[in-house]
Amino acid sequence: MASTVTQQIEGLQELLVVARRYPYLARYLKRIYVEVGLPSYYPNGIPSRLKKASKVNVLYPVDEGVFIHVYMPPGGTTSGYRKYITIEPDRPPQELFKLIEDKIAEVITDKDVAPTPEEKKKILLKILNKIIVLVDSPVDYKLILYSGKYPSKIPVYRPDFENLKYYFIRDKVGLGFLEPLLKDPYIEDISCTGVGYVYIVHKIFGPLETNIKFDSPEELDRFVIELSERIGKPVSHARPIVDATLPDGSRINIVFGGDVSLKGSNFTIRKFSKVPISITQIVDWGTMDERIAAYLWILLLEGMSGFISGETASGKTTTLNAIISFIRPTAKIVSIEDTAEIQVPHENWVRELTRDTGSIETSVTMFDLLKAALRQRPNYIIVGEIRGAEGNVAFQAMQTGHPVLATFHAASVERLVQRITSPPINVPKTQLDNLNFILIQSAVYKEGILYRRVLSVNEIIGYDPKADSIVYIPIFTWDPVKDRFTFRGKGTSYLLEEKIGVMRGLSRRNMSLIYEELNLRASIIREMINKKIFNYYDVFRVITKVYNIVDAKAKSVSSKEETPYAIIEGLREALIRLRRGELI
Repeated sequence: MASTVTQQIEGLQELLVVARRYPYLARYLKRIYVEVGLPSYYPNGIPSRLKKASKVNVLYPVDEGVFIHVYMPPGGTTSGYRKYITIEPDRPPQELFKLIEDKIAEVITDKDVAPTPEEKKKILLKILNKIIVLVDSPVDYKLILYSGKYPSKIPVYRPDFENLKYYFIRDKVGLGFLEPLLKDPYIEDISCTGVGYVYIVHKIFGPLETNIKFDSPEELDRFVIELSERIGKPVSHARPIVDATLPDGSRINIVFGGDVSLKGSNFTIRKFSKVPISITQIVDWGTMDERIAAYLWILLLEGMSGFISGETASGKTTTLNAIISFIRPTAKIVSIEDTAEIQVPHENWVRELTRDTGSIETSVTMFDLLKAALRQRPNYIIVGEIRGAEGNVAFQAMQTGHPVLATFHAASVERLVQRITSPPINVPKTQLDNLNFILIQSAVYKEGILYRRVLSVNEIIGYDPKADSIVYIPIFTWDPVKDRFTFRGKGTSYLLEEKIGVMRGLSRRNMSLIYEELNLRASIIREMINKKIFNYYDVFRVITKVYNIVDAKAKSVSSKEETPYAIIEGLREALIRLRRGELI
């Protein structure tokens, strides 16, 4: 309690320092103080304990001079949402922007072409510095604009210059007023459902209503058209729906026009994290426990195929990215997606994307890429999401010995089987045992707070012709009352004993070794969490070192019968060295 009070005092002191540095922030705080008081300032990250806070009044930076204020007005809002306010520098006069744009049009050449946003930013700043001259007295930009004769260099009042740079880059390189939202690491989704406010999903505070608003269908349509043109997939009445990837990797879906959307144009952005969420972070958040992670580690080590399944926004792709780090570091991986979301830490990674040109002859589908992947001798094929005929090819790949990992949109094993065996996927039930495991994940609410949880991990046994159904065992299940995971497979796991145990030559008498291995891998994951190893690539480096230690032990034995014991010995050594800090 005392430390929390100390943090609040320190936060208030920092807020006052920052407010003196940015006058526009000071003016905003003065205005909002009457309504909600001074917010708590968190310059180094928002503590997760605020997830359960009933009263929220928080301010935090997302970029140099850009701040976010999250609060609930005293009387609430008509929508019931908490407010999310972006606080940006003062915008310079519009006449100054017109002068700068006209001058840039004069001096820019064909050489000033940049393939990336960062290079485009450098070029624009270079040109900007070339065409302006800073002055210490206020400038009448309107007078220069309407004089019809521009000077060789545009005079810019010094206090306007930093704000000019910010808005020029924000609007010309970034996505305009959406840019602060894209830079906010706490945002998961950005959603515009039509005319009105833009809404977001915040990792700490949940759904929020922003201060960004479209006042008319014309304004929204204009923004959507400009946005789609900037990302290279222009919308039109002939092609009103677009799925694309933003420059930062975020995924966007645009629906244009009132003829296909009753409320008019809309868009949804699913934020992309440059560094994926690691398996240790997922375990620490409680999405799964270390035993589930260790179990998946063994399955992926031995080339088992599996689907990560759940509803929209259940965290399927996040979990898929996290468990990819368990695949052997020397494996060749081919990933296939329609929008780039999968991230693989392995060096030998072939990344392939579909191409939709609107023409059957020139488009490249997931079906095409998956067929091509079979000729590339991958150790693992990873499919972003199986939705159509490519699902049938995925099962053919499994039949021919190519392990496949994919996400799938289904809330239960039964629904997944129904979709896979129905058009357009049409996989025969007799082939479903090529799929080894199905992980079901969901977004659940607990005490009004959104969490992601693995509901079950299921082993596929095979097809029962008498019942005409798939036999499966839920090896791990989630208890929603205790928020705990139950391991139901000790001594009965089909994959660990009948598949992996047999592959390793384990006798029934020595089958307990596979469960000892499971516990040791779980202990390694728990130890990484204890040592705060949460960065995705740091976790992968530790896992790589564990592989090296275990492989060295396995190669030192003289017979296959000794290998299971060598694996246990290697894992024990890796755990000891991790505890000493030698693997970090």
